[in-house]
Amino acid sequence: MLSGFNTNIRHRGVLFHVQTEDSGRRNPRIITHLYHRGTILASEKRDYSDKLGAADLEAEVKGLMEGQHRAMLARLKQGEFDARIDEHAAGEATGTDATSTRTQPDPAGLASRPAPGAAAARAPRPFGQGIVSEKPLDEVVLEYLVDNARKRKRGPR
Repeated sequence: MLSGFNTNIRHRGVLFHVQTEDSGRRNPRIITHLYHRGTILASEKRDYSDKLGAADLEAEVKGLMEGQHRAMLARLKQGEFDARIDEHAAGEATGTDATSTRTQPDPAGLASRPAPGAAAARAPRPFGQGIVSEKPLDEVVLEYLVDNARKRKRGPR
């Protein structure tokens, strides 16, 4: 199993995180996720069981991982996930699960769009307003866990 790739990237003024990892020989799969604030907005998986007999499997898998990681970054920058990003932002703004309005699958099979008119019924705040952190994802998660542990230690008020 190879160590993965992690990239923080800005798109439309908002910070996203892209992570690519190898599941190893027993489960020969490369998985890339696009995250925003801990929510997976898109995923891509590639099976490489056909490559297990390669002379230099590690180099082969590393090349596949790099390509898949770069492709996800490019797809984000090209706007491929913008509809899903807007849906996610609308759900955050209203405090609801925006996925409950999904009815039309995205042609790439990675994201879905709300039913016509569903997004217009909400008044979303500008995407990313008040939620963007300059910190890496692991620091954000750690802060969240520490805050929750402190709250549990204090008990109910």
